Amino acid sequence: MPRLLPLAALALLATGCATLTSPSAPDRAALVGRWDMDRIYDGDRDVSVVQNPERDRYIALRADGSFESGGSPYGRNTGRWTYDAGARRLGLDSDLGPDDDSVWTVSLRGDVMEWRGVGSDFARRIRIVARRTR
Repeated sequence: MPRLLPLAALALLATGCATLTSPSAPDRAALVGRWDMDRIYDGDRDVSVVQNPERDRYIALRADGSFESGGSPYGRNTGRWTYDAGARRLGLDSDLGPDDDSVWTVSLRGDVMEWRGVGSDFARRIRIVARRTR
């Protein structure tokens, strides 16, 4: 989670979109693509400048269930992703090991996806807003 959470700083995301209204529960296919991290929040605090200083953080969710994330300052990561549409839960199983795994509740509105951390108190404070770029 540390690498992906700083990805939350992924690390795969809302200029002017701090809160999404009426988000849909996306199906798995709607999540496939590259998502650039636009804003990262720790509670109510916008930590984007610290967690995404070069504004180059992204995650690419592939149809085959693999993902790649990257950008400064955390670098590249790969692994597998799963999605439970009923619970809106996105799971990231990092090739870097269990400390980099994470679970997120996601919502989608057009090309903007919002991620909210699941699990520990720290994870639940994290919110990422990402924009689809391809």
